[in-house]
Amino acid sequence: MRPILFSLGELQIRSSMTFLILGIITGILVGRKEILRIGFPMRMFHFFWISVIPLGILFGMINSLIFNMGFLDAIKNLGRTFSSGLVSFGAIAAILVWGYLFSRIFKSGVSTGQILDTIALVLPVIIGIYRIGCLLTGCCYGLETNGFLGVYLPNVTGKWAYRYPTQIMLMVFNLGLFFWLWMRRKNTLFDGSLVLQYLFIYSAGRLVIDSVRDLPRILGPFSLHQLTAMAMLLVSGYIFAELWLEYRVNKNSSTP
Repeated sequence: MRPILFSLGELQIRSSMTFLILGIITGILVGRKEILRIGFPMRMFHFFWISVIPLGILFGMINSLIFNMGFLDAIKNLGRTFSSGLVSFGAIAAILVWGYLFSRIFKSGVSTGQILDTIALVLPVIIGIYRIGCLLTGCCYGLETNGFLGVYLPNVTGKWAYRYPTQIMLMVFNLGLFFWLWMRRKNTLFDGSLVLQYLFIYSAGRLVIDSVRDLPRILGPFSLHQLTAMAMLLVSGYIFAELWLEYRVNKNSSTP
């Protein structure tokens, strides 16, 4: 476990924030390549990321407060809250909502669906790289196990045991999801289909992986993380099905 990656004098560089920053930089480079392809103005692209990064971090923190700590305790211990990791559901929601509003406020000639599809390509890159920081910090750790999947890892308090390597699972899952989406970005059914596929697959993956994380169960065997993933799965699946049916009807009606 290495929550402090290195020190510069009295300045301590945390693993979680280091890999979050690396993830954001990589994500911006990926997004830049895609917006050049779809013709989104570069100046607006830079403005979007300058405005959305603090928003995503803020809502990731708020989500962490709601999921992991009592609100008042978290406010009193912001340093510990930040170092214990952000919750990606809040960050994802904030970034996508701002992407939607941004496309409506600032007309760019690119559809809202295309903008959200581009954001969907960037998000798994950022989250996948950030999970390296989770592994080094010890947060987001898995349940103890004697099975063949067990890896000798610590939890956030430094207790070592054979656990499900959920940080590694989340990292591989997110980067794999990115490559899957990247291969399909030029052949989408309709604008916005990529972001809906991202939300559906991401929530399904979280539902499975979070089942072996060491999380409080609040409704039978389900944690708050899993219930959130379940809600996201149902909503994104429903919207995708509705838009796909509309796409099929329009396609059939336009066929001579």
